[in-house]
Amino acid sequence: MTEQGLNYQSIFIIPEAALQYFDRALDPYASAMLISLIEKGPDKGKWKIEAIFEGEPDRNALQVTLAIAALSAGIPEPKLDLMPIPKKNWLRECLVSFPPISIGRYYIYGSHIKESPPADKISMKIDAATAFGSGEHATTQGCLIMFDKLLTMTTPKTILDMGCGSGILSMAAVKALNGDVCVDAVDIDPESVRVTSKNIRDNGVASHIQTWQSEGYEKVTKTYDLIFANILARPLMEMAPDLFKHLNPGGYAILSGFLNRQQRWVMDAHKKVGLTYVSQEKIKEWGTLLVKRDQSIFA
Repeated sequence: MTEQGLNYQSIFIIPEAALQYFDRALDPYASAMLISLIEKGPDKGKWKIEAIFEGEPDRNALQVTLAIAALSAGIPEPKLDLMPIPKKNWLRECLVSFPPISIGRYYIYGSHIKESPPADKISMKIDAATAFGSGEHATTQGCLIMFDKLLTMTTPKTILDMGCGSGILSMAAVKALNGDVCVDAVDIDPESVRVTSKNIRDNGVASHIQTWQSEGYEKVTKTYDLIFANILARPLMEMAPDLFKHLNPGGYAILSGFLNRQQRWVMDAHKKVGLTYVSQEKIKEWGTLLVKRDQSIFA
């Protein structure tokens, strides 16, 4: 019998390659998920998923789902431990603890911040929510820094935000370019598409950004001057040929979501399809790459 007034928590320690499978498997059950890289100890380099459930979930159904995820990822099936925890609004807890962040000329803040944003900054209102991209993570910061570096070289008119999460990169691009750009923002996760749609409305840039759900480039039909792809190393490598096809000659891509030790693998995968290295950023253990497609239409 489910104990009243409690939520439940389960923690999973998994390798990076399994992250996408467990993220999808847990999503229908969990009301919130906290995903973080383990930086110290015997599990260093692995990922920790803290799944929060609203009440006690169906253990049997959840265990079957986890078994399928483990099989798909090629790892042993994890033990399911459900620990009762005090009942809270975990998204609200995250929101309240989310302070404003300045990243170069960008200022990211939540709706709980009542002070006016700095007049000399490009401001974006983003609440901690169920989609990645509040500005706290080094990969998001790397992408924003790299985008500013790119703007000293070129001015993209069309942009694809692949794996848009909260829509932070799409919004940053529109605001930095004063609306003189068309952005398509797509994500495999329908919740991320919903969150992006809300954020672009709240930030007054919805007329410049189109959003839809797509598994990779499956529903992407156009080509672009710039592609953001802040996702994990393995999907980046697998989707490199599609990225090349959807990048205009002379266009650029900003790649992130990988560890510094994975950068060579990511770069090699994109070199193989005809892209060239331009620049890199490293923030803590995370990397960001800027790559370019040659001007020749035959590249």
